[in-house]
Amino acid sequence: MNNSMRDRLIQLNTELSQLDITEFSPQIVDLFDELITLCSSSKDMNSSSVDHMLQTDTELQISCENLRRLFALYGLYGEIRAAKICAVDRNHNFSEHFKHRKGYEELIQCEINMLQELDVYLAKNLTNNNAETDFLVTKIAFIGSGPIPTSSLIILNDHGPCVDIYNIDMCEEANQLASVLSEQILSPDLFQRMHFITQDISEHPLPNNVRTILNECQVIYLAAYVGINELEKLDILQNLVCQSNNDVIIKKPKQYFVIRTADGLYQILFPKITPEKIEMLQVTTNDHKNKKTLFHVEKVRETLSIYGMLSIIATNV
Repeated sequence: MNNSMRDRLIQLNTELSQLDITEFSPQIVDLFDELITLCSSSKDMNSSSVDHMLQTDTELQISCENLRRLFALYGLYGEIRAAKICAVDRNHNFSEHFKHRKGYEELIQCEINMLQELDVYLAKNLTNNNAETDFLVTKIAFIGSGPIPTSSLIILNDHGPCVDIYNIDMCEEANQLASVLSEQILSPDLFQRMHFITQDISEHPLPNNVRTILNECQVIYLAAYVGINELEKLDILQNLVCQSNNDVIIKKPKQYFVIRTADGLYQILFPKITPEKIEMLQVTTNDHKNKKTLFHVEKVRETLSIYGMLSIIATNV
């Protein structure tokens, strides 16, 4: 990253911080478009050099973290606005606001392939099981599903019609709109398998009903936007497996965690998390004498190169 790029990122943060991003003015759209172009045009930049600058340059680090927060809000408000248009007018062409569907389809297909390489299969009929060794998925949790639950819709419609998907988002309005859109898009039998829960997944301890649902899910997706930085994302992951008042470790069935992250300059848009840090997560055992590792990383793969997206699959230990 050269000095001119560094200075422009800091300037973009200053300019965007002074604007109301909910207005979607031409100026705001242009600034975010520039930010996205800046990140994408430098996709071949050495990732370690970007990491080093973000770790050692305090001003740049603060600016990029705030840009990430603003970009997440910009995306949320944009989806809410689009979802409201579609919810009010059932005859509206939803595909106008579904312009990234092809990218999502590629992303999800790659993640499905990764799971299948681990002998994990989504239920396609009520009696489906390819072999005795297959891990059959009947329940999925998607954390950070948003007002347009694109991933959940594609998973249910194209890959796992007999899977129940629990969409968990901290925004009540997002969940309400997502439910309306899902009912419009999906057939009645598929819509019955879409569930919506309003919950801040970083809350500790999580409510009993949410913990129960999470414990029943064989696969848990963590959206790229979830967590403003690596530390928050790691805290959320730890909270998913240590779900009690006293962090008591309870033996649970094997679960697969699909964690979306970004690399290089794309980590300005989405928080980066590394496999090494995931495997370093530990908790004190019940006897307070030892430390227990929480996750084992099974696979890491570039899943959507156009957005610098990586998917990490980890299992609970």
